[in-house]
Amino acid sequence: MVNEGKDGVEFEWLALRCQTGEPEAFADVIAVMERPLMYYATSLVGNQDAALDVLQEVWLKVVRGVRGLKDPGSLKPWLYAITHGVAVDRIRRDYKRDKAEQAQLEDALHADEPSFSEDDATAIRDALSRLGVKHREVLVLHFLQDLSIAEIASVVGCTEGTVKSRIHYAKRQLKQILEGVKYGTANR
Repeated sequence: MVNEGKDGVEFEWLALRCQTGEPEAFADVIAVMERPLMYYATSLVGNQDAALDVLQEVWLKVVRGVRGLKDPGSLKPWLYAITHGVAVDRIRRDYKRDKAEQAQLEDALHADEPSFSEDDATAIRDALSRLGVKHREVLVLHFLQDLSIAEIASVVGCTEGTVKSRIHYAKRQLKQILEGVKYGTANR
């Protein structure tokens, strides 16, 4: 298994191994990225069952497309971009097929009530679930998945300035939500 590094060398090496058809390379990519991509997909689509479906489609796209990856050093943001695209497509399909299902999805995204007896990680996860998708995803990618502003812009398909703005407003909303929980003023 390969350890994830900030410099991208390990990801570049993984991508090159996949591109040359090394049998264990794809298993190594999954071992390194399955959990972070699952968390990201879940944060976008709202539940683990849907996220598992998204991730299955992501891995199929990766197997089919890794040989065409022009910059092997960009494997990590490329994986997040594919996950983003598949998750967004799923949300759109669900919305078009049945608006009632979309309402249920929104309810599921906001259903977890903050708990005053849980640790800080639970409170933050619950507060994140109350943010809109665009704000939640930039926080997850930046602070939990350690992507740069440029990489996030590439993943979500917007400018770096928009990413910075979303992070700014998302942090402010998150702080307000967490302060509401701390002082018992949450409306949930």
